[in-house]
Amino acid sequence: MRETKRTLMWYEFYQDANIEEHLENMAAKGWRLEKIGYLLRYRRAKPARVRYAVTYFSESSEFNPSPTENEETLREYCTAAGWDFVAAWHQMLIFSTLREDAPPIETEGAVKLEAIHRAMKKNFLPSGFALLALFGFNLAMQLRLAERNLPSFLADGVQLGAALVMLLLVCHFLSILCSYFLWYRDAKRSVEQGGGCPKRRSRFARTRQTVLLAAEVAVLFFLYIPAAVRVGQGTLEYILFVLCGYGFLVVAVQLVRGWLKRRGVSAWTNRIVSIGLSFVLGAGIIGGSVFYALRGHKSVQHGAAETEVYVTRNGTEHELRRDPLPLKIEDLQPIEELPWSYELTEHWSPLALMREGRQVEYENWESLDYGIFDVKTDFLYRACLRDYLRTEELLGLEYSAVGEAQWGADVAYRLSMDGEEMNSWILCRNRRIVSIAFDWTPTPAQMALAGEKLLAGT
Repeated sequence: MRETKRTLMWYEFYQDANIEEHLENMAAKGWRLEKIGYLLRYRRAKPARVRYAVTYFSESSEFNPSPTENEETLREYCTAAGWDFVAAWHQMLIFSTLREDAPPIETEGAVKLEAIHRAMKKNFLPSGFALLALFGFNLAMQLRLAERNLPSFLADGVQLGAALVMLLLVCHFLSILCSYFLWYRDAKRSVEQGGGCPKRRSRFARTRQTVLLAAEVAVLFFLYIPAAVRVGQGTLEYILFVLCGYGFLVVAVQLVRGWLKRRGVSAWTNRIVSIGLSFVLGAGIIGGSVFYALRGHKSVQHGAAETEVYVTRNGTEHELRRDPLPLKIEDLQPIEELPWSYELTEHWSPLALMREGRQVEYENWESLDYGIFDVKTDFLYRACLRDYLRTEELLGLEYSAVGEAQWGADVAYRLSMDGEEMNSWILCRNRRIVSIAFDWTPTPAQMALAGEKLLAGT
């Protein structure tokens, strides 16, 4: 039979009444609190009716090597009143007693509310606003990428997954901050009317945390990781490196802070060392991730069976690939016996699939380039088509509808520059969008064959 038990801290830092009630219920079941934090640790004991009191003291800190003189005085006062110190977390102090006649530690609602608000301003509000700003900035950057190129964003499962995680984190910290300020408004109103700090139902907090945590896990396991695996093993290794790096950062800072605290190092020194270590390890992780990305890890794209290095007449090296392309130049017309590279790149998410094909030879730079984009819903299809047709007006570029029958498409558009038609088209059928560019003007027969191969399966 296990003697200890751990549970997640489902309550907000300021929910003293909820925490007291929870600890009393656990004691009645035979579990006494030993340590509090984001995880609660209990030790088995005889079931008993135990009263708990949660109070807040501004001088308390996770960095203090020992309680301050004023905190020691408070603890002695509580002990004299029949309350035993149990655990501390930041500015939160928890006491317990078996005595029914032990007087309350705090009797004035206004004093307790002010202590709670000071504690929140010292720790959780600054970090909450900082994290909200950090994740909000990252989300804004992701949305900026989506605005610039919506099809690529929707088809990149890793990028889309990162944006969804950022959105969930923004919702999480925004809900925490809003929940506190709503409680603080109600508490001030209650105290002004002669009452105490109100008890807030914890069901919403628990449901919110559970739903957000489940959503983040779902995004990670059903979108982010599958997309990384599909892109290539190197990408998955990179993601695991970053995740493990930040996990190591959190654990290392916690261990160093605890070690300094046990050695009796001052709170100021402990805080500076912990913050400095966070910056050093964070910079190391960022630098390591950049180095890892620049080492030349190649994505193992679908069908990339073989590659070789080709050196042109002017001494430039190029990697020649042999990916299976749905359309090749030799399908349309004879080609010279030159070292051609056949390159197919694939991006996937549950919303869209993008395949980019290119056949190129690096002596004369002849090429055939096209992209095949499949999207799941009509709404996203229309939005992505507008993105494909968006051009730079200052360059005189414009797409105009042309005859779609020769391509076998539902609709077709041709690019022109200052009124002069170019050999670039966008073809649409069902929810597939194909963009294709030729180095020559294709014949109707070549258009029909290209449309048949690139629009097949829609």
